[in-house]
Amino acid sequence: MTENTFDQKAASGDLLGIAMQIPDVVLDFHEVLNDVENDVEQAAQDQDLLRRWSDAAPETRAAILLNMAWLSRDAELGEGDSTAAMYAYELNGYAQQVDDQEAFHGERFPATPLPGPAGALATSLGFDRDDTRISLHAALLLHAAGRR
Repeated sequence: MTENTFDQKAASGDLLGIAMQIPDVVLDFHEVLNDVENDVEQAAQDQDLLRRWSDAAPETRAAILLNMAWLSRDAELGEGDSTAAMYAYELNGYAQQVDDQEAFHGERFPATPLPGPAGALATSLGFDRDDTRISLHAALLLHAAGRR
């Protein structure tokens, strides 16, 4: 997990940098989940992945959360017993209520503000720097549900 040339652009809020950072972080999700045989709880504890997630631009984190919610919409997530599971459940539920991908993401995706209640929640989580472990865990729960 190394920084790419767009990480600095993403950190400054540059839309192209954010758009290019998203697939790199998602590929890191794939790699870690594959390494731990899709054990989300174990993946959420991976320190390198947490560092990568924490270093990603907040707009990147928000966009990934929104996109993972959309990709998980065919899965039924339970409310779970953690804060991260509750957020994943909410984001998944919002995605299930929308039939149009463009309406869910907004025509300027990944630019903020992200639309609707899912966009507001994803943005809130993405911009929360106090405990990025929760948003990482929520994103991984959504990502794993979308992979099934």
